[in-house]
Amino acid sequence: MKNNSWHVRIWNIWFWPQLIGIPFVLLSTLGFYFSPNPIAFFAPFALIFPVIIIWILFWTIISILRLKSASILGIVIIGLSYPQWKGLANIHRPEEISNSTFKIASWNVHHWRNINWTDPYSTEIKMSNWMLGINPDILCLQENESKTSAFEILRDSFPYETARKDERLTIYSKYPIIQWDFEQYYSDYPGHRGFIWADIELSDPDGNIDTIRITNIHLVTTTFDKNNALKTNEKLGFSRSIYNSFKSLTKTAKKRNEQLEQILEWKNHSKHPVFIAGDFNELPTSNAYYRATQEMIDAFAISGSGIGSTFKNLWEIPLRIDWILCPKESILQSTKQFDQEWSDHNPVIIEISPFVFNN
Repeated sequence: MKNNSWHVRIWNIWFWPQLIGIPFVLLSTLGFYFSPNPIAFFAPFALIFPVIIIWILFWTIISILRLKSASILGIVIIGLSYPQWKGLANIHRPEEISNSTFKIASWNVHHWRNINWTDPYSTEIKMSNWMLGINPDILCLQENESKTSAFEILRDSFPYETARKDERLTIYSKYPIIQWDFEQYYSDYPGHRGFIWADIELSDPDGNIDTIRITNIHLVTTTFDKNNALKTNEKLGFSRSIYNSFKSLTKTAKKRNEQLEQILEWKNHSKHPVFIAGDFNELPTSNAYYRATQEMIDAFAISGSGIGSTFKNLWEIPLRIDWILCPKESILQSTKQFDQEWSDHNPVIIEISPFVFNN
């Protein structure tokens, strides 16, 4: 009898990893479905959800291989949390599209500096020429310093341009920009005081004309810096470092939510189809993503492949915080993230059929 009880206790060990993960899954679920305003406590858990679901997945696979019934609990957790993790990866098989296509690109160029901030002049030249090699029709840049060689190179290569230099936001276009403006955030933050937009008139050799509204945004950063976190940990201890990081993440999550709500409300008053491109500083497991994809489609979720990593300066953890959101009636052919050696962000480029809207 005692021997049997001992085996039961050992068998129950296989449930422990999933049971440990369940509270964090619940907290991240609240962070995914409920806005950080007025309660932002759950938002940081939504940001760390990728780590949590990998933990659950790992132990579920181990349980399956060991033929343990604990695997059922893991499968249930993974299945119920599908809406939260489905934006983390995608598999897309390109289909032939007969219509003409054009490219929209978005890139946080990190002030035209490499991660180590060395060789500024040569880096500017290399980065701008590399982007020209990708050959986008419309290019949205964040952290685009105007007093650089790169700024001038791109200006010479795109006949149309609009910029908000104090916010370092620029839209370049090969097609005519018929009007543009800057919208200030109600909930601004230093370096993130508003967004720019441009109405761009597309045309093809057959005379088809389509006007779209391109929106270039850079939402408030998380203000989390791994080096500062390590220094705080050494100086004040682990618990204090976690507290400070958590407090910072909740504060900026509220700001981003307020900014995104303003953008989505503003979008509803446009007479042209609206595309929103930029650095959202949010993961697909966040409430910001859930809210945005209720009204628009995430280009990567429709036509991307892999995990779509766009930010690579947090211990090499693959994070997708740069998105291009499209109208629901869009016909997307592909979405790609291009690895490059300079900025801490990789650019996002979508290829889309332009002449599908009824303006």
